[in-house]
Amino acid sequence: MKKFFLSFLLVLFCAGTLFAAESKIAVVDLEKVFREYYKSKIAEDMIRRQAEIYRNYLERLANELKSAQDRAANARADALNIGLADAERAKAEKAAAEAIRVVTEKRAEIELYRSGRAKDMQKLEAEKRNEIMADIKAELKKRAAAGGYTYVFDSSGKTTNNQGAILVYPASHDITLEVISNLNRRASGKK
Repeated sequence: MKKFFLSFLLVLFCAGTLFAAESKIAVVDLEKVFREYYKSKIAEDMIRRQAEIYRNYLERLANELKSAQDRAANARADALNIGLADAERAKAEKAAAEAIRVVTEKRAEIELYRSGRAKDMQKLEAEKRNEIMADIKAELKKRAAAGGYTYVFDSSGKTTNNQGAILVYPASHDITLEVISNLNRRASGKK
């Protein structure tokens, strides 16, 4: 049993040594690359403009709701006004019922619009993030191949202690600026 255990340790040591000899590791601050990539800024601007369009329309719906609520309140007040003739109060009651129906429909329209646009925005953000990440991953593969790196780790990740997941690494293995530079090199002809 002791001989087996020593053999196992020897195999692990040899495998570890072989891994270390054949592996070259790089790190990249993926958050910084994403933030400084010119396409991220374009996508962020486009998403911001789309959100503004949605917000403006939602404001318009909110104003329509406020007007409908005001009409409903006035119609209810008229329906309760004992100074009006019975026929006028009956007419005001019908107007109040109609105004309340409009308010209910407007509230439903606002909620439907709000939830639909929230889903649209999430979908748009995910699409843009995926497009950008595809570009970044392609560039990382190129940089890894050019530098002979077997592995590239993201140094921007945080642990549960809110510390970097990769605590120590040589600065010479950080390819962040190289990746940003190569990605943004294409910006001049595509903005």
